[in-house]
Amino acid sequence: MKTIILLITILSCSIFTYSQQSDFLVLKKRNNRTIKTYYSGAFISGETHNSFRINGFITDIRNDSVFIRQEQTQLVGTEFGSTMDTIKFQIGIDYREIKRFNYTSNYVWGGKKGFVQVALPKIMMIAGAGFIILETVNTIYRKESFNDSGKLLSLGIAAGVALGGYFIQHIQDKNKDAGKKYKVVYVKAADLKKGF
Repeated sequence: MKTIILLITILSCSIFTYSQQSDFLVLKKRNNRTIKTYYSGAFISGETHNSFRINGFITDIRNDSVFIRQEQTQLVGTEFGSTMDTIKFQIGIDYREIKRFNYTSNYVWGGKKGFVQVALPKIMMIAGAGFIILETVNTIYRKESFNDSGKLLSLGIAAGVALGGYFIQHIQDKNKDAGKKYKVVYVKAADLKKGF
C-alpha cells in the first residue's frame, strides 16, 4: 500500500514540475527579419574574435554563455602503427565573443564550399602576384626596360587581378561578421514565460 501511495504522490508532483528551458540566440537582419535561431541541441559553426573555430552542437545557453560540445577526429600513433581517434570536449563561450556565424548553406562543418567562394579569390591573388614577381625578375635578369613592349600594361593587369581577388575575399569575409550584415539577439526563456 505504501508503494502505491508513494507512486501516486510522485506522479502527481511530476505534473506540476517543469524543466528549465535553455535561452537561445537569434540572428536577425537589420530589417528585424530572423535569419537563424540557435537553441540547445542545434549545430553551430562560426569563429571567435581570436580566430578560434567553433563547430559543434549546443548543449546549453545560459547567463550570456553558449556551451558547445565539439568533436575532433585525428590520427593517433600507437605501438602497432596508427589509428583514428575522436576527442570530444565541451567549451563555454560568451555569445558576444563570436565574431562570425556560418549560417548559410555555403558552409559545411565550418568551411566554405564552392569554387567561387574558396578557390577563385586565392587563385587570383597568387596568379597576379606570381606574374608580377616573375615578370620583374625576368626583366631585371635580361636587363630590359619596363617601358618596352607593354610590360607596364601587363604588370598593371596582373596587379588588378591580384587586387580583385583580395577584394572578393575581403567582401565575403566582411559580410559574415556579426554587426555588419546581421545582429545577434540573446533571448531569455524566462522572459518569454512572463509574456504568456
